[in-house]
Amino acid sequence: MSTDINTGDELTSIAGSVVLSDNPPQQLKYWRKRFGVKQADLARKMDITPSVLSDYEKGRRPSPGVNFIKRYLVALYELAKSNRQAAVEVAPTPVANVHISQP
Repeated sequence: MSTDINTGDELTSIAGSVVLSDNPPQQLKYWRKRFGVKQADLARKMDITPSVLSDYEKGRRPSPGVNFIKRYLVALYELAKSNRQAAVEVAPTPVANVHISQP
């Protein structure tokens, strides 16, 4: 899987919207749908089963961690790019509800 992506800033923004969201699984699904990528295609690209991907997107499994999120977003971008839909077309505004607690 290639990580040489010219739109690293956009993917970083999307990753931030996932990680900082009150509902990360919902954000994963949101971005997959926004990129127009089918769950089965993304699962195949990530070399996992569609049911595992579905479980993460529905919050039925514990948080997969940052490495999974990175793999998810890179694979998502690569699939969207192959479908001719660049990240800059779909990522102008983050949708996360972010609540950062101050100590």
